[in-house]
Amino acid sequence: MLARATTDDRLPTVARTPRILDLLRIGQRADPRAPLLIHGEPGVGKDILAALVHDASVRRSHSFIKVNLGAQSAKHHETDLFGHERGASPEATRRRLGSFEFANHGTLYLDQVGTASCEVVARVVHTVRTGEVARIGGRETIQVDVRLIASTSDNAPARADNGLWQALRGLDAVEICVPPLRERIDEIPVLASFFLERFKRRYRRDAQLCPDMMSAFQTRSWPGNIRELEEEVHRLFVGEAKAAVR
Repeated sequence: MLARATTDDRLPTVARTPRILDLLRIGQRADPRAPLLIHGEPGVGKDILAALVHDASVRRSHSFIKVNLGAQSAKHHETDLFGHERGASPEATRRRLGSFEFANHGTLYLDQVGTASCEVVARVVHTVRTGEVARIGGRETIQVDVRLIASTSDNAPARADNGLWQALRGLDAVEICVPPLRERIDEIPVLASFFLERFKRRYRRDAQLCPDMMSAFQTRSWPGNIRELEEEVHRLFVGEAKAAVR
């Protein structure tokens, strides 16, 4: 599953929060040829950070391609990443380019890398090391220049069965841990205001979060992190709790 990130997906306002700025600087200082590994609880903003790192890099004028390995069956991973030639399988009725080729000169972001098979791990590592890909069923070697960013929601990303994460660590990758929202309560007003502005534009009507509600936001544990905060602001905005907005 390929997805080109949009400006709306990248939420540039989030980059103004102190913790995300610190993490972004780590990504910027890292060797742009080295893989970047991002881990954290679901919903903390790993996708946002990956896109911000791309936008702040020399690759920003080229593609940012996201592949969520956890959203598809393992048998499709190789085709999505490396493509195939016509006739490579009964289903391959025409040539298909892989996401490494689509991301050439840009950034390829792999989410939920713990689901990658051993075969995919070996091929990804080969491509990172050599800059070469070969489509399934093909003999041609294709040169690519891609910055690889990988992420996982695993609390222990370096565990033995997370093969791709382990392999990329061995390639001098830089690791970043995005802390949960409960450890970033000072950022909640910025984030809540951003989501409110988004919904005002989407629904073309005005609204404000009451001060008491904004204060209450900062006392919650937010197990779903930024994603849960966005959903709560949306719930309030559409009128399920009208006393919280005005």
